[in-house]
Amino acid sequence: MRAAMPSFSLQRLFNLPGAAAALLHDQVLRAYEPPLLALGVALILGLIGRTTGARWPVASAGATGALAGWMALLPVAAALRAVLAPRAMADFLLLPAAAVTLAGLASPWLRGRAERWLPAALAMLVGWWLAGSAPARPEFWRVWLAVSLAGWLLARSVAVTENAGGRVLAAALALWGGLLLAGSPPVWLAAALVAVAAALAAWPFGGALPALLLTTVAAAADLATGRLVRAGLNATDLACVLAPGAAWLAPWVTTRFGKRLGRAGTVLAAPVAAALTVGAAWLCARAWHR
Repeated sequence: MRAAMPSFSLQRLFNLPGAAAALLHDQVLRAYEPPLLALGVALILGLIGRTTGARWPVASAGATGALAGWMALLPVAAALRAVLAPRAMADFLLLPAAAVTLAGLASPWLRGRAERWLPAALAMLVGWWLAGSAPARPEFWRVWLAVSLAGWLLARSVAVTENAGGRVLAAALALWGGLLLAGSPPVWLAAALVAVAAALAAWPFGGALPALLLTTVAAAADLATGRLVRAGLNATDLACVLAPGAAWLAPWVTTRFGKRLGRAGTVLAAPVAAALTVGAAWLCARAWHR
């Protein structure tokens, strides 16, 4: 009979009664382990980049944090299998995150045509990967085209502007808030919160969660719980479709409030733009179902 492996004891750390320690771990820490892991990984890479002056840690911080957080949603063995042989819809997040992470690591050394064509190639890869999932397979070509085009357009529009990290953070917050109001399953709320955590940690260092990964989690959540691909529409569809709009709304919020609030206006632009987008999605959902 195998001996039980020693485990970390919250009861011993906080001197809590056994029931309270179990409740804290099961209801609080376990629910937030993936986003906390994403936050920690992205922060560590950002600090390494800030300390050493190297570009690759900052360039890959958002993607690496998201990959770590999404892998934490699954047991270790299942996460390793899901990278290449996904079964559940949430498994389809891992390969795009791994590919974008590798691209972020290589980005400081890319020049010329490779730098221009890599986002388009990654968008086509992600679109093909998600279109092969069970919910999307009947509409394979349409889903592939829609996801590829949406991911490439969002990545291109964000990359050529200032405060790219803040704009992607606004869209990630809008996606999480929209899915929360839509009553989405916990796995998709956790996946969206991982994106928020990775984007938030990379932003102060000049990095960003790659916009393509935001498109990936939005499309995967919509394919899993929405009806858009099946010629329908529900609150999840509206949340996923409208969330990227916060990335375009954030600069307008910065312009409106930046002169009055200074740097605080730039910091508040992401949550304000996200709140406006979530409100618009909620109003559209209420109007649609009347």
